[in-house]
Amino acid sequence: MKLRFSSILLLAGLIQACATAPRPAPQPEKPPPQTQTPRPKPAPKPAPAKPAPKVAPESGKNGLSDELLYYLLSAEIAGQRRQLGVAAAMYLKAAEVSRDPQIAARATRVAIYAGDDARALQAARLWIELEPDSVDAAQVMAVMLLRQGKVDAALPYLDRVLAHPAAGKGQPDGYMLVTSLLSKEKDPERALSAMRKLVDRHPGDARLIYAYAHLAMLLGKLELAERIVNQLLAGQPDMTDAWLLKANILNRLGRNEEALEFIAGAVARWPDEPRLRLFYARKLVDVKRYAEAREQFARLLEQQPGMVDAIYALGLLNLQLREPEKARDYFRQLVEAGQRVDEANYYIAQAWEMEKQYDKAIQHYEEVGQGELYVDARIRLANLLAEQGDITAARQILQNVNAPTLDGELRLYLAEGDILSRAGRYQDAWDVYTLALQQMPDNPQLLYARALVAEKLDRLDEAIADLEKMVKADPENPEALNALGYTLVDRTHRIEEGMALIRKALEKRPDDPAIMDSMGWALYRAGQPEKALEYLQKAYHTFPDAEIGAHLGEVLWVLGRQDEARKVWAEARKREPRNRVLLNTLERFNP
Repeated sequence: MKLRFSSILLLAGLIQACATAPRPAPQPEKPPPQTQTPRPKPAPKPAPAKPAPKVAPESGKNGLSDELLYYLLSAEIAGQRRQLGVAAAMYLKAAEVSRDPQIAARATRVAIYAGDDARALQAARLWIELEPDSVDAAQVMAVMLLRQGKVDAALPYLDRVLAHPAAGKGQPDGYMLVTSLLSKEKDPERALSAMRKLVDRHPGDARLIYAYAHLAMLLGKLELAERIVNQLLAGQPDMTDAWLLKANILNRLGRNEEALEFIAGAVARWPDEPRLRLFYARKLVDVKRYAEAREQFARLLEQQPGMVDAIYALGLLNLQLREPEKARDYFRQLVEAGQRVDEANYYIAQAWEMEKQYDKAIQHYEEVGQGELYVDARIRLANLLAEQGDITAARQILQNVNAPTLDGELRLYLAEGDILSRAGRYQDAWDVYTLALQQMPDNPQLLYARALVAEKLDRLDEAIADLEKMVKADPENPEALNALGYTLVDRTHRIEEGMALIRKALEKRPDDPAIMDSMGWALYRAGQPEKALEYLQKAYHTFPDAEIGAHLGEVLWVLGRQDEARKVWAEARKREPRNRVLLNTLERFNP
């Protein structure tokens, strides 16, 4: 019923357009994406519909002919019935009868949506005849002709697009529109051929040569893009956009150090050009040169006081460099300016956490409103409450969150189960994961989490069943292979079977310390402690985890290297004094 009503409104709008002076066709809006959530949400009240424009019944100079009304009604009915070919044909007839550019535009779009390229081209020809200055019509004509391989025929229409000025600051101009249009062409060679011919039609147009290099980069023709931009810079050495483009191309070619050196030269040459410095600072972040990046963002902020991106970046970089007080200063500036307030409060809380000021961290996490970081903030808040011993309040926080996405719901369940598991409440954690799996059946993260707590509850068959389900669903998943393999090795006599799974996981991730630990433990359980030692030492050196330390210490002890074992166990206990595997090992060996 709702679909029929909206179609009638659309039809009324088209009729009104025919009865008055033609005006530009509005761009059709896409409906907002809908996200599925496991909890029902109250439906928002629909906004009251605007009344459909009244149509004068008489025919005449400003009226409608019966023929036009028939075509419009037929098009709408066909559209409702998903007969898109018929709808496109009827709209085209209506456009030919009315000579109205708005209806011609709609006929073009419906034909494109129906996949009827021939009719779309016919409608587009009429549209551009009726509205010769329409850049949208010119773009459609160019696209339809390119699809037919008629590059030369498309060039005059690309020229029209090229001449289109930007509608306002930050809006695309003709060069950007042509680049974007050609970048979507299914045949990259045809797109590049069209751009090359445009360059030949406009010799000496530096912006068009830039667009050619940019298009080549977007289409993945990086060597070609580099050649073109080098030619451009040879003739236009002061074109800063070209410097930025070349740095981008070098970066995409994997020549990161060369890109950094090149853009650093550009910054030295034009120290007051903010876009160059911003690009340089971001690339320094990409290669983890955080202190240098911070210096560049600070210079940028001096040049452009109040620049939100620079203030935000400086806050994050100071957090990364473990200078929480400085980080808070920058994020407070954003809060005071009313910019990125939720993000700023979230990272202020993290800065307080870094200094173990948990009450202040809680205060700022509570300030984070609905948005991208809301679920993360509530999870961090719950974890802090749990660490202070208030498990009930922590669970209440998580259960009261109305996550906007299924992924957010998953993270909330995982967080609640993890809090319970860390508190030793394994049955409660198992119950949470089981409830979540009823809503998200066979989710691998939930299966893995439930298997871990089932193992702690000595429900080994259930743990193995969940892990086997994970491996069956994704037999190439190294985490699943390792988890099942380790469980078989550690808790059953199926050592060879478990070792085969771990070996397969190790082939996929040879440097993963968790998998190296599993392989070492498997070899030890198979009676090969010397071989086991190599894997365990490498794993512990890479990631000095308490459980890996427990395994390494045990192998050292068995090999007669008791002093080394005691040292490793002492280090591991200092890091994680309550680790269950470590405590069990120490109890067995009583070092």
